[in-house]
Amino acid sequence: MFDSFKIKRLVSQILSSPGQDTSPYVRSLRAYGEEGLNALVDTYVARKITDADFERNFSAFYDRDQMELFIGLLGHPKELVRSLARGILEKKALSAAVPRLVERLKEKNAMLRRGIADLLKKIGSPAALDKLISYLQEDDKELKGIVIGLIADLGGSQAAGYLMPLMSSPDWWLRKKAVDAICRIKDSASIGPLVDLLKAERDPKIKVTIIQTLGQIGNTNAARAILSSIADNDLVVRQMVVEALENIADESLVPEIINSMRDADVNVRRAGVEILSKMKTVDSAETLIRCVQDPDWWVREIAIDALALVNKPDVGARVRELFTNSDENVRRAAVEYFNRLPDPSTFDALAELLNDPDWWVREKAVSALGKLKDERAIDLVMALRNDYDVRWVVPQALGDIGGARAVEYLCDFMDDPERNVRMETLKSLQKINDKNTLSVIKATVKDSDADIRDLALQIIKDMTGHAVKANQIIAEQTREKWSGGSTIFTSPFLDSARVKVEAILVLDLANSTDIGAKYGDDFALRLTNRLVEETKPISTKHRARFTKSTGDGYLMAFNEISHAVNFAMDILDTLKKSNATHPPQERIDVRIAINVGETRIDDKGDRLGTAVNMTFRVEGVKPKDLIPDVGGMKPEEMPLLNRILVTEPVKQDLEKNGLVKTRFIGFFELKGIPGRHRIYQVTAD
Repeated sequence: MFDSFKIKRLVSQILSSPGQDTSPYVRSLRAYGEEGLNALVDTYVARKITDADFERNFSAFYDRDQMELFIGLLGHPKELVRSLARGILEKKALSAAVPRLVERLKEKNAMLRRGIADLLKKIGSPAALDKLISYLQEDDKELKGIVIGLIADLGGSQAAGYLMPLMSSPDWWLRKKAVDAICRIKDSASIGPLVDLLKAERDPKIKVTIIQTLGQIGNTNAARAILSSIADNDLVVRQMVVEALENIADESLVPEIINSMRDADVNVRRAGVEILSKMKTVDSAETLIRCVQDPDWWVREIAIDALALVNKPDVGARVRELFTNSDENVRRAAVEYFNRLPDPSTFDALAELLNDPDWWVREKAVSALGKLKDERAIDLVMALRNDYDVRWVVPQALGDIGGARAVEYLCDFMDDPERNVRMETLKSLQKINDKNTLSVIKATVKDSDADIRDLALQIIKDMTGHAVKANQIIAEQTREKWSGGSTIFTSPFLDSARVKVEAILVLDLANSTDIGAKYGDDFALRLTNRLVEETKPISTKHRARFTKSTGDGYLMAFNEISHAVNFAMDILDTLKKSNATHPPQERIDVRIAINVGETRIDDKGDRLGTAVNMTFRVEGVKPKDLIPDVGGMKPEEMPLLNRILVTEPVKQDLEKNGLVKTRFIGFFELKGIPGRHRIYQVTAD
């Protein structure tokens, strides 16, 4: 009790001397060992002392006799206490503390173990290695996990050898720890054992780690082992195969990659094409041309990307042969190649494709002819001015061709009733940069579309260097009517993105994950292929301008809301009839959502933007997300399958045109889309 009184008195003297030299009190307090140290630490825990004063007194307390106490503080709940104890031991104890640190790793305090491990890594003493290796025989799994990491950090060139036996451990957690550590070491001596483990390993997370490491330190033999995982069921494993082989695969592996691409699984073919694409191997060109004819859109897309990088004349000639392929998807892909690599020798062949029965082929052919910048194409593309499906791209092609005749036709397009045609025309006039188009550009400040008006004003600002308002331009036009002449001149206006107002439709195969889990991936693939067969002719019938597979469904874009709704109702009716002819387990159920808004179209034709994101959110709404409202549904009334859900702008358009009936469901909060949104169900003709 008398000692306790003295300790309290010394602590009180320390606390009453902030910022001053308190070393005499600290030395006296040190004489009481653990009790004195704990009393000092308690002042900090109780916030009776500042961080700076505590740090100074805490450091002064240490001497060699107190080392054990400071090791114990590596597991203290307070971060500053742990940090200061770690720093003092690192600075003052050095190798003297290593044996005790290693010994105390066996204590069950998890925080203390982590603190000791961190300190041992900083000290970096190999002297601890023998003892640490012996701990690998202990039954304590958590201890083994810590030791594995320490051996990797302290073991030098021998570390991988110590840890390799653990790679065959039946315990997944220890096996993963050992593999992670060996892969972190990146010792070339571990390539062989890692290759052997990859062949036997079944856990995808461990396989990903092994493949990633072999991709960094491996050789041709490692590349072959990695390629064997190209057909793995796990998507992440397959993607890591692609990334790893990009680094270490060479020409010798091309035949094996090509052989893998004969697999019936589309995911394997996709991965093979990606590997060849990233290798940029000229010898793979013939294989890539075959991939352009693959039934999967993604395989075709990657193949075109890769062939565009090859950029050899003989490749272009082989791709041009695909213009006559019976599959419109192949023809589309082939024409897209020449959109990326314009080739004057394709002029006549592209001209013939302007009569192709597939609208998308015609659209791509118009675009490719424009990129040739050959004035002979002007009359050819203008012949499609009244082709409803492709007319919007005609002004774009004229803008690429340029010249006086192109300008003349473009000026006529500015009165077109279709908004996207006028928008593309305005961009093309700016691209051509002909001062004679000034009056046409100025006239668009009176356009009914706000975006076109804004774009025109921005172009005028870029031309003149002055910001102007629409009423100023209109007044100027009035003056020019009497005086002639113009005070505004042209300069380039660059805007690579195409913006369109479209009806966006998302169709999703319901419960596809559960179907795959219950009946297998092959069964789910058959259902998906059946959905493709049912969807394709109906999308053509209802003039879908854009169709992209989402894996278990589609993203589509239509010029008119009515086309999107008619497609949705038609596909539901078709699936209903089709389901009646198949067993119950082969029934196809879908969910459909329709929205309308601006989409941004990238150079591959993909649709992007908030309106697209919102459509995906609407497709996935669930009863639990419903915020009921007057006149709406109860959660239990909400349809789950074979439903067509629409946003409020779509509902208003349908109501205005009297096309179909809708029923109000209620409000929903859509992730990433601010506010609450009214959602409706299309119910009948």
